[in-house]
Amino acid sequence: MDPSESERVQRLHAICARVVKLSSVRSFPDGYLKKPLENKITLPLGSNITMFRQDEFIVVTINSDRIYLRSNNEAKYILYCAKRGQRTVPSPQDLDLEKIIGQFERDLDITLDIIRKECEGFSESDSDYVKTYCSELLGYHDIF
Repeated sequence: MDPSESERVQRLHAICARVVKLSSVRSFPDGYLKKPLENKITLPLGSNITMFRQDEFIVVTINSDRIYLRSNNEAKYILYCAKRGQRTVPSPQDLDLEKIIGQFERDLDITLDIIRKECEGFSESDSDYVKTYCSELLGYHDIF
């Protein structure tokens, strides 16, 4: 890496450190629960995570595993847990999904606004780098 590239990366990492310090994003779902819950479900692990609609279902894919859900909130819950890389999570039936997902998405939106302000005037690739690295620092796989 040449010196100018090294300086660029250091500058972007410093921005990411500021963003993470200001971010209110917590570990999902545990950071949004009032108390630990006993009933758990197991999710597949993977880094290729997507969500889409198929017929009457909402499908969350984790690598090649598909999870079919009827509720948009349940699908988001599984998606966010998977992006956190969690294997065992509280059962969504025991949770107020609308409340915890709403809080989490507000925290994501606020953090994304901070990223946008910090990256004003940056190239798209530098902005994308900051989003990706901030996701990693917050403990998520590509959450922004």
